[in-house]
Amino acid sequence: MHAGVALGLCDPVAARPEGRSALLAAFSEKAHQDGLVPCLFSVTQESASLALVRGWHALEVAEEAVIDLPSLEFRGKSWQDVRTALNQGSKLGITHRLAPLLEQPRSLQTQVRAISSEWVEEKGLPEMGFTLGGVDEALDPWVRVGLAVDRDNIVHGETSWMPVHRSGGGDPVGWTLDVMRRRPGGFRYSMEFLISSACLAFRDEGCQLVSPSGAPLAKAGDTEPGIDRGPLDGFPDRLGGSLEPYYGFRSLLAFKAKFQPRFEPLFLMFPDEVALPRIGLALSRAYLPEAGLRDFVTLARGAR
Repeated sequence: MHAGVALGLCDPVAARPEGRSALLAAFSEKAHQDGLVPCLFSVTQESASLALVRGWHALEVAEEAVIDLPSLEFRGKSWQDVRTALNQGSKLGITHRLAPLLEQPRSLQTQVRAISSEWVEEKGLPEMGFTLGGVDEALDPWVRVGLAVDRDNIVHGETSWMPVHRSGGGDPVGWTLDVMRRRPGGFRYSMEFLISSACLAFRDEGCQLVSPSGAPLAKAGDTEPGIDRGPLDGFPDRLGGSLEPYYGFRSLLAFKAKFQPRFEPLFLMFPDEVALPRIGLALSRAYLPEAGLRDFVTLARGAR
C-alpha cells in the first residue's frame, strides 16, 4: 500500500474464471472499505476483460515474451546472434551451469552477489523490486540459477528461473526469467549464451515453454482491441520513459525479441482515472521501496 493505493501484483488466483471474478470484486470492495484505491498491476487479458466489465480501466503496461520449446531450433538468419553466442562460449571454454544457487560452490555464490551489487551501483539508483527479483529471490530453493562459468571458475553472467505450473500443481511445465546480470568486462554474449542454453536444457527436460518475462512499462506492439487507447494510454509510456535511462526497460524488451518469442499483453487495472497520479506514485514506490527523495529527484530530472 502506497499513496492511498492498494496495489496488487498479477491476476486473482482461483481455479475457475468465476472464482477469479469474485476475488476481483472482493478485493475492490475491501480496498474501498479501507479508503484505498484498488489497483492490479501486470495482469493478463482475462483479468483486463473482467475489469472492463466492472467499468474499470485497463491500460497495457508490458508484454510477456513466451518461447514455445517443443519446436525450438536455432536455425535461420534470425537466430544468428544466438548461434554466435553459443559458438563463442564454446570456443572460450565457457559452460552453462543450471541448478539452485544454494547448491553451487560458495565461491560462485560470492561472485554472483558481487556481480549483482556492481550492476546496481552502476545504475546510480537503488535496485528495483515488485515485479523484479534479485539475489535474495534467486536463493529460493525452487528457483534455478544459470551461470556462465569459464575454465578458471570465473562467473561471466547469471540468470535465475522461476517455475511455471499448470493449475493443480505438479512438475513445472515451463520456467520464467527473473534475474539477469552480466560481469562488466566479461564474455560479451553472456546473456544470449545463458538464455539460449537454458532454453535447450528446459526443452530437453520436456518443458513446454520458457518466458524471458515481461519488460515492465514497455511494449512491442499495439494494444488489444477494446482496451483504452485514449488520453490515459500515454501514462505507462511517461512512467516507463522516466525510468528508461536508468533501468532500460525498452532496450530490455528489444533484447528479448532476439529469441523470437510470441508476446502476450499485461495490463494495469484501476477503477477511476482521477486516481492515476496516485497510482503512478504507488508504482514508483513499489518498484523503488528503498529510494529516497534524492533518488526521485534524479528520476524527475531524467524524465525532463
